[in-house]
Amino acid sequence: MTVLEALITDLPEGWRVTDIYVGANWVLSLVSQADGTQQAGVASTPKQIAPDSRFQIGHYQLNENAGMVAQFSDSSDMTTAAVGLATINALNRIDQYTTDDAADWLSAQCADRNIAIFGRFPFINDELRPFARQVWVFEQQPQAGELDETAIKTILPQADLVAITGSSVINHSIDLILPHAQPGSTIVLLGPSTPLSPKLFDCGIDVLFGVRVVDVQRVIDSVIAGEGFQKMEGLHRVALFKQPR
Repeated sequence: MTVLEALITDLPEGWRVTDIYVGANWVLSLVSQADGTQQAGVASTPKQIAPDSRFQIGHYQLNENAGMVAQFSDSSDMTTAAVGLATINALNRIDQYTTDDAADWLSAQCADRNIAIFGRFPFINDELRPFARQVWVFEQQPQAGELDETAIKTILPQADLVAITGSSVINHSIDLILPHAQPGSTIVLLGPSTPLSPKLFDCGIDVLFGVRVVDVQRVIDSVIAGEGFQKMEGLHRVALFKQPR
């Protein structure tokens, strides 16, 4: 079963997508029930939006079954896939979580370990490289010192800790990564796009670092303004661990 298949299986019923906001950096999906209960989820906007994509920058008022919109996550159009993942994230309402910070946790875990990290995270140079034995960074469009997907097969079997951006669910690369992790390695999914779903633990992932929307209007304002993650308002960083802590 692929990660997306796991995520869209047995989603809660009775929810409809009412609004989609697409900003320069983030997609926000609002879902509601007949009684007015509302939830929200975010995912990252692709760097380039295809001209023929159904979803361009802007606000879309919908009245569609949330389960059907969640299946957009399998779309070959990355913006539509982001709308699907944001809807999955809106439907994933968890109550048992911690407030561990991804950068702090990874820094504490990386001492004398080999780390493969998918995504150009700002904390890599200051909080990981000084402590890890080796750090490999993968990017779809690598810069100097970074690797692309052709190195996955040779590098991942050497990694003790594999950290993968949640955006890999949007671009469908996560299922190309996971099979190459060595048995016994720790696998982490992180970033605001990360689905906070225990189903991912059955896919071999050990820790999830994502966000919860706690103030919908502030998130809407941030999405419309095109804010980067560090300036986003209305979100709380949370974590979900496979093993109880």
